[in-house]
Amino acid sequence: MTDSMLTRDEAELASTARSFLSGFVGNSYLNEQEESEDGHEQARWKQMTGLGWTAVNLPERVGGGDGSLAAAAMVAREIGRAAYASPLLQTMRTGTLLASLGSDERADELMARIAGGSPAAVVASADRTVRARAVGGGAFLLSGSAAVVEWLTAAGTAVVLVPRADSDGWLLATLPPEVVGERGVAVPSVDNERESLLDLDGVGLPAATALRDDVPAADAEYALARANLLRASAMVGGAEEVLAQSTRYAKTRHQFGRPIGAFQAVRHHLARMSIAVDGARLLTDEALTRAEPSAHETAIAGAALFAAARSYVEAVLTGAQVHGGVGTTVEHILHHHFRRAKSMQLRCGKRANRLRELHGALVVRREGGLW
Repeated sequence: MTDSMLTRDEAELASTARSFLSGFVGNSYLNEQEESEDGHEQARWKQMTGLGWTAVNLPERVGGGDGSLAAAAMVAREIGRAAYASPLLQTMRTGTLLASLGSDERADELMARIAGGSPAAVVASADRTVRARAVGGGAFLLSGSAAVVEWLTAAGTAVVLVPRADSDGWLLATLPPEVVGERGVAVPSVDNERESLLDLDGVGLPAATALRDDVPAADAEYALARANLLRASAMVGGAEEVLAQSTRYAKTRHQFGRPIGAFQAVRHHLARMSIAVDGARLLTDEALTRAEPSAHETAIAGAALFAAARSYVEAVLTGAQVHGGVGTTVEHILHHHFRRAKSMQLRCGKRANRLRELHGALVVRREGGLW
């Protein structure tokens, strides 16, 4: 968010996160971690959890910081700006989802674990490809195609939120570790995040795993929208960094006796990047200010996620042109952004489905008076 929109606590948190990450994250470091066994440094994870980043917007009763979603988004934005890969974003999304669905003794226990630094993963297909059906005795049977889940192998807790096939409600449940171990298969990722393909088709969940078995659809969509705003913020941070690096390069790279930024064609490239990045940032900031329980809006969050993903991809493609292709090689940090942009966009689900949802919210239901 712009400095004028941040509270004092949010601005301090953003500054701390940027200072911390800039102290060790660089292209060589990111390359080394991508090739490592875990994909991230456990020592750095402990430092981040020690700073309270997994608990920023969790309730105080579970050991959280009781901060706003915007505060958590500032951490996500700096993570995206640094192109830093770790279970942090996925863990923050899981905690946000649980906190958004209200108080429950078992949910509070899970949030307390997250606040204490235990990695977590949320399994909620963006395209709603997995569904649950009651089979008696409080148990459920899952069906549908496999879902790609980030950092599932590192997660101490896996939470699934899926629509029910036999009612209008949704199921919120924990996944037993044996299901994760047997059905989750690590797969190569385009970017430096770790991914698993989780096949839940035919998996039975006993009654003890269900946290809530009939979440109203509006509440489930709202919780997912809030969680997705953290992903949108990370993409905005990445896009901002690509624009900043491209601008600096255009000022220092000389051709024909002058900086390439002096050429009109390059200036046009940078101007288009700036428009795209500003639009995504402003829309995401507006969504964060309206993502409070009293508003219960999802349309603007969906628009922000769509715009952030599209702008990040546009920024990295144009940035590669400004850099003359240098930004797509492993010797330059922009190659991480280049790969992360498309990967993060794909994790948002199919474009047609997102546009259909926005049409339903904005045109059919006229939600929130966005227009």
